[in-house]
Amino acid sequence: MRLEYLSKDLRRELCDLIYAFLKTMTNIDHYNGHIVYSKVTFVDSGETYIKNILGRIKNCPRNKVSLSFSKNIETFQTIFTTREFNEILDYLEIMINEFANMLAKDKDFVYDLNEEGFINFPDRVRKLFIKHSSAYWLDISQYPYRFYPRASKEQGETTQQAIETVRQGRMDAAATHLRQAAEHINIGQYADSVADSIHAVESVARTIDPNHGDSLGKALNSLEDEGHLKHKALKQAFMKLYGYTSDEQGIRHALLDQNSADVGLDEAIFMFGACASFAAYLTRKHQQQTKT
Repeated sequence: MRLEYLSKDLRRELCDLIYAFLKTMTNIDHYNGHIVYSKVTFVDSGETYIKNILGRIKNCPRNKVSLSFSKNIETFQTIFTTREFNEILDYLEIMINEFANMLAKDKDFVYDLNEEGFINFPDRVRKLFIKHSSAYWLDISQYPYRFYPRASKEQGETTQQAIETVRQGRMDAAATHLRQAAEHINIGQYADSVADSIHAVESVARTIDPNHGDSLGKALNSLEDEGHLKHKALKQAFMKLYGYTSDEQGIRHALLDQNSADVGLDEAIFMFGACASFAAYLTRKHQQQTKT
C-alpha cells in the first residue's frame, strides 16, 4: 500500500494479462513474429485498436505503428517492468479507455471479445490492483476510466464512495475537479492537486447558494438556516479547515503564488480525501434541503 510505487508482482501480472489480451484482441497465430489473422470480422477492430493505443503511447502517427506481435509485446513488457508508476497508470488508462470506446462503436468487436472471455478487460485490471493491495484503484463506474490514489484500502473505499455521492448528486463540476486532483497526484503535481480538491468544495458551495457561492461560510449558513446543519462545532470545524486552505498564509494562496509550493504527497492525499468527503457531505445535505 505504498504510494508512487507498483510492486514487481503487480507489474509481472499486468504483463501476463496484456499479453493474453492483445493475443485475443488480434486473434493471432505466430509466423516469423508477425500477425496472421484468421477471423475476417476481427481484423479491422484489432488492428485499429493496436494502432490507436501504440500511436498514442509512442507518440507517432498510426501509419507508422508496427503490427509485429513480438515487437509490440516487447514494447509493453519494457514499459511495465521498467517505467515509473505514473507512466504505467497513464498507459493503462489509454488502453482501457480506447477499449471502452471501441466496445461502444463496434458490435462485431463486442461479439468476438465475449466469445474469447476478454469483454471484462478493464475489470480484470481493476482486480489486479486490488489483489496486490496497490495504493491506486481504478474507477470503471464512469467513462473515461481513471486511476485514483489512496493511502489505505479503507481510505480508498471511503473516498470512492464520496466521489460517487458527488457524482450522483449531479455536482458535475465538483466531480471533475476531484478527478483532476487525482490525476495531478498521479503525475506528482501536488500543488495543483490541492487546488483542484479545494475547487471541488467551492463548486458544491456555489450550487447550494448560487447568490453567495463565493463564500463557503454563506453556503453553510444556508444549510444551517434550513435545519440541515445542526452541529455548530461541526460547522466551525469545516470553516477552520477551509479557512486554513484559503488563508493568505495557508495552502491555497501558496499554491497559486509560488512556482514550488511547500506541499507534498501527504498533503495532497489528505486534502484529496478531506475535500471529497466534505463535498459529499455538503451534497447530501443539499439533497435533504431540496426535498423539504
